[in-house]
Amino acid sequence: MARCEVMERPATEKDVRLTNRIPVLAEPENWRDVPGPRGERAVSWQETSKYHGYQILDRRGRLLHKLLHVSLPRWSPDGRWLAVSHWSRGLPYQLALVEVGTGKVIPIPQVEYLDHCGWSPDSRKLAFVARSYPSGEFSSAGWLSVPDTSVHVIARDLNCAFECMELAWSADSRRFVALMHREYEHDDVRVTDLWLFGLKPGACRLTATPRVEESSVGWLDDRRVIFRPERWDDDGALSGFGTVLELPALAKSPR
Repeated sequence: MARCEVMERPATEKDVRLTNRIPVLAEPENWRDVPGPRGERAVSWQETSKYHGYQILDRRGRLLHKLLHVSLPRWSPDGRWLAVSHWSRGLPYQLALVEVGTGKVIPIPQVEYLDHCGWSPDSRKLAFVARSYPSGEFSSAGWLSVPDTSVHVIARDLNCAFECMELAWSADSRRFVALMHREYEHDDVRVTDLWLFGLKPGACRLTATPRVEESSVGWLDDRRVIFRPERWDDDGALSGFGTVLELPALAKSPR
């Protein structure tokens, strides 16, 4: 709620007493802000319909940089970089890197539309799933070498029905998994596929189809991943069991 105006008038019998009103949780103004690993913050701001983006603040709240026309900021684990979705007039959305120390924005034109990205633990690689532009019919998966910004595409022409929800790197930064939702054509059923990617072109494969509506994924070690369906109980707490997959053997075990 950006603005609320209150007007005073006499009460009537149709008015509801304030003690009987149901409280409603509203979105906080800073819900788009993204905290950094060392107390920094990327803070959303908008001055006009044309001028908006993110401000980068240090741990004391002092302004470091003001970035125009960027969204979806994601901090590298070492705090030196931000991955953002960047746009300029006449060009599609592109993946870009922001050097936090200088505020320099480095566009990555090879990655035209940022769907999802994830930093490796060593902050030297950035995995992405990008949708082609302008058709949007296919997606590509790959990774970016930081700081030299060379792009390595691993898989091309993924069906547009796939929607990447989460990316997670192994602890050794040599492989990553992508949790992808897939919609059937003739009904509303959604299933979740888990893709495993290496760092060489063609090093990818569909590893499992858990068939859950929502999931999170993470690595237990360099060979095992765990994904958990996001099922909520009556008290609003996350419930349910996770499933461990051992890669590449793909042996399943409940956890």
